[in-house]
Amino acid sequence: MAAKKKADSDGTQRHVDLAVFSRAFLTFQIDSIDARAADMLSRGACPKDLLDTCRQCMEEIGTKFEAGEYYLPELVVAGEMFTRVSERLEPYIQKDGSTSAGEIVLGTPKGDIHHLGKDIFKVLAEASGFSVHDLGVDVAPHGFVQKIKETGASVLGMSALITAAFVPMQEVIQLLETSGLRGRVHVVIGGGVTTKDMAKRLKADAQTQDAYQGLQIVRSFFSKGKTRR
Repeated sequence: MAAKKKADSDGTQRHVDLAVFSRAFLTFQIDSIDARAADMLSRGACPKDLLDTCRQCMEEIGTKFEAGEYYLPELVVAGEMFTRVSERLEPYIQKDGSTSAGEIVLGTPKGDIHHLGKDIFKVLAEASGFSVHDLGVDVAPHGFVQKIKETGASVLGMSALITAAFVPMQEVIQLLETSGLRGRVHVVIGGGVTTKDMAKRLKADAQTQDAYQGLQIVRSFFSKGKTRR
């Protein structure tokens, strides 16, 4: 009975801690967010719970941004808070065994410098055991292809928030074809301006605007040992 009471008490405290953390995130307390995460982790908080809380906060902030309630400064601060917390979480993330679940090349195509969605996906993928080679933003088409050659990655993820990135995306896929790599590489595109129709036109294998859904797509490629035909 005593053990049950203690477990219930611990569960309640974790819920309270996450609620306080969420409130700090949603009120843009950037100077304290890293220390809050560190304190919670030192007291045994689950890294996944913290990551889920950050994701929910980012989704809420993103919704308000799209509705015109928030503007670019709020979005930038939110992204910086997410980066700080994800860096804090990294040493605590436990992977199953020493072997990578798979190799992923990731980046934002040339002409686009947005990175929030890409960064969220990267943290989620690494937390799931994947090795992610993040090339950053404004990446030239040949940069993606070269990294795939170097790493042997079988998944390429490209994220974009402006339509100007569609042309470089198309160039990347064409380079994969001419290099003889397309048959073994799954291409996933994501970002606010992407659609399933655009993915078909670009000849990508999948499209999503949600980082968690993107992770599920990538997992499906590896779990079933799928290869492109």
